[in-house]
Amino acid sequence: MMLFEYISLHANKPFKWGENDCCTFIGEWVRIKTGRDYLTEHKPWSSARQARKKLKDLGGLTALLQSNLKQINPNLAQDGDLTIYRGTAHLFSGRHIVSVGLDGLVFTDRTVAKEAWTCRQ
Repeated sequence: MMLFEYISLHANKPFKWGENDCCTFIGEWVRIKTGRDYLTEHKPWSSARQARKKLKDLGGLTALLQSNLKQINPNLAQDGDLTIYRGTAHLFSGRHIVSVGLDGLVFTDRTVAKEAWTCRQ
């Protein structure tokens, strides 16, 4: 699946903890690109409280990405690479980083990314 197809599938999906949140959004993309599912063993969660607890147990979102993916310079990030902005996981896409918002995807200028990870092999 191409990134634009993946983004299109999620464009208008409403936010739902454990089904369509920032972690499931990037987690499914990483599974598609690498064949590895880093989230299955940590599911389910269905609330902000449960999600925070799971991430805390893992050492945080940064630690989860750091332990499973290769960190890269955000200036070298390509489409489909990952970042964290304001505590939320995002995918790089063109001039933007993309994540799940309450009513669909939210696009933010990619220059705000201060760290990045790649799932390219």
